[in-house]
Amino acid sequence: MADNTPSNAPQKPGLFSGAIKVWKFTLGFIAFSIAFWLAEFAYQFYFASPGDFKASVIRSLALASATFISLSLLSSSIFKFWPKYARYWTVRRALGVAGFLFGALHVMAAVNFVFNGDFLAPYAYSLNPIVNPIIFGGIAYALLFIITLTSTDWAVARMGIWWKRVHRLVYFAFWGMIFHFLLTNPPALMNIAGYLLLGVTGLALAGQLYWYIYFVLGKKTTTKGAIVGVAVIAMFLITAYLAWFAGK
Repeated sequence: MADNTPSNAPQKPGLFSGAIKVWKFTLGFIAFSIAFWLAEFAYQFYFASPGDFKASVIRSLALASATFISLSLLSSSIFKFWPKYARYWTVRRALGVAGFLFGALHVMAAVNFVFNGDFLAPYAYSLNPIVNPIIFGGIAYALLFIITLTSTDWAVARMGIWWKRVHRLVYFAFWGMIFHFLLTNPPALMNIAGYLLLGVTGLALAGQLYWYIYFVLGKKTTTKGAIVGVAVIAMFLITAYLAWFAGK
């Protein structure tokens, strides 16, 4: 069958064309990501959990994942403050994708080292996310998996308006991620690596809340966007209250 596409028609990007186009940045970011995780692991192994290899692997991957995802959302707020830097949007995408990959490795390490390879074991003893924060982690992981699969120029070109709708799920994933690491082992956050994560997460939350209020008060958001924002804020407040009440 003949191809009737005009020769001057814009070509849709390939699956990895975005990463290939900025291949130097891609390789540099991969090196940076690995170095960041190695630093997290070294800190856990030599200071936070001395000599505990399994715990150090699990925690370092978790901290690297959550820190990168928080940095991704923080960069989004920064680009709104200073639009001239929005040309560095590839940094935001790279942080998010790397954050998910570290999270996937964290899940694999936890399942193998703690639950002996049984993926259902973490959910066996309770489906109450306050009692079993792995539920929050599972929600975040599932949503971030979908978002990561569609974090390419190829997906943007083919999904159209649905791309932005799918990526709004990141706010629900962020909610699940935060309560997962806050409730799983709070004492493990009382160190330099934990303070870094908490600081970046706090800034990301503040930035997202600021811009949400700005767009709502300025009536620059859609009704659907406002509903999503209210739902996320309500989920944060309700979960925080339940967590506080359970800890009394």
